[in-house]
Amino acid sequence: MGAFFSMQTILKMWSKVGRGILAAALIAALIYFAGARDVAETLKEVTPGAFLVLLLISVPLILISALKWRLFLTELSMEGTVPSTARLFGLYLVGYFVNLLLPSFVGGDAVRSYYAGKKVGQHGAAAATILERYTGLVAMILLALLLLPRSSLVTWQIEMAVWALAAGLAFGTLVALSPHLVLLVGALPGGKKITKHLTRIQEALHLSRRNMGLLLKAFALSLLFHCFTVLNTVAAGWAVGWEGIPAGDLFVVLPLILLIGALPLAPSGLGIQEGAFFYFLQGIGATPAQALGVGLVLRLKSYVLALLGGLVFLRERRLGASQGQGTTSELR
Repeated sequence: MGAFFSMQTILKMWSKVGRGILAAALIAALIYFAGARDVAETLKEVTPGAFLVLLLISVPLILISALKWRLFLTELSMEGTVPSTARLFGLYLVGYFVNLLLPSFVGGDAVRSYYAGKKVGQHGAAAATILERYTGLVAMILLALLLLPRSSLVTWQIEMAVWALAAGLAFGTLVALSPHLVLLVGALPGGKKITKHLTRIQEALHLSRRNMGLLLKAFALSLLFHCFTVLNTVAAGWAVGWEGIPAGDLFVVLPLILLIGALPLAPSGLGIQEGAFFYFLQGIGATPAQALGVGLVLRLKSYVLALLGGLVFLRERRLGASQGQGTTSELR
C-alpha cells in the first residue's frame, strides 16, 4: 500500500512537472515562430500607462461577472444570506489565484463556489456558478454567430470551428439537463455517491431555466461582459502597437481562443492560450509578433490579478479560522 501511494505521488509530481515543461516548450516555440527579436520589439511598445488601462478594464469585467453570479445565487440560495457583490468580486479574484496553481480554469470556479456555498448552501452555489459561466458562454457564441456574416477577415476554418462549438454547446446542454445523465453516472463505480449531488444541481438548473426574467438579466450582463472582453483585447492590441484592429472579428475568434486556453494541458493554460492568440489573431490581421504579444500581455495581467486574489484568499482563510475559533469558544 505504501509503495502504491508513493508511486501515485510520483505520478502526480511528474504530471505537474510535465505540464510545466510543456508550457515552457510551447512558449519557447511560439517565440521562435513569431521571431524572438520581433516579439521583444513588440513588447517594448507596452507602456506602464497602457498596462494600467488593461488593469482598470478588469474592474468592470469582474464586477459584471460578480453581479451576474449574485443574481443566480439569490435565486438558488438554499440557506443563509447571499454574499455582497463586493465579496463576490473578491472571490472572483481568488479564482484567478487558484487558476494560477492548477492546470485549468475549473479549479478557480470550484474554490469560489465553495466559499460562496458556505453562506447559501453548496448545491445552490455550484448551480449558480455553472449558470454564471454557461450564460456567458452562450452569449459569447451567439455574438460570434451573429457577426460571422459581417466578417471580412475570418477564414472558413474559423467559421467552421465556431459552428462546431455552437453545436457542441447545444449537445452538452441537452446531456447536462437529461435525467439519463444521473442514471449513467450512478452506474459507474462509486457513482451513487455523486448522483445525489448531481440531481440537486440539475433541479437548481431547471429552476433557473423556468425563470425567464432571471435569464434575460443574465444574458444582458453576459453581452455587456463580452463587449468589455473585446475592449480588453483591443486595449492589449493597442499596447503592442497593433493598429486598425477589427473589433467585430474579435467577437468571432475570442470564444475559440478562450475555450482552447481553458484546456487542462498546462498550468492555467500557459502556452495553450498564447498559441490560440497567435493563430487566430493572425487570421484577422495581426502580425505574428503582435498576435503573440497580445497573449503575453494578457497573461501578465492575469498574474497580477492572481496576486491580488492571493491576498483575498489569505483574508478568507484568516476569516474562516477566526470564525472557527469563535464557534469552538461558544461550544466550550
